[in-house]
Amino acid sequence: MSYIIACWKQEKPYGISCDKSTNTFELIPLDSCTAFNKVYSHPYRAGAQQILNWINKNVKELSSQNLSIQDECRFRK
Repeated sequence: MSYIIACWKQEKPYGISCDKSTNTFELIPLDSCTAFNKVYSHPYRAGAQQILNWINKNVKELSSQNLSIQDECRFRK
C-alpha cells in the first residue's frame, strides 16, 4: 500500500506533487489516472509523515491546507 499527502478543496481531492523545475511542492487535483503518476507517493506511512511534517514547518501556503496522509487506493477509481 502506498500513502499520499492530500487535502480537499471545494469537495474535490488534491494531492501533493513535487515540481522538479522549481524544487517546490504543489497541489494537483486527483481527477484522473495520470494525476497519480505525478503525485508524491511513499510506501511507508512514517516516511509520508516526515514529508508532511517538513511541509507544515517550511511551506506556509500548503501548511494552511489541512493536509493529511491518506491511502492512495482511497482515491483510485
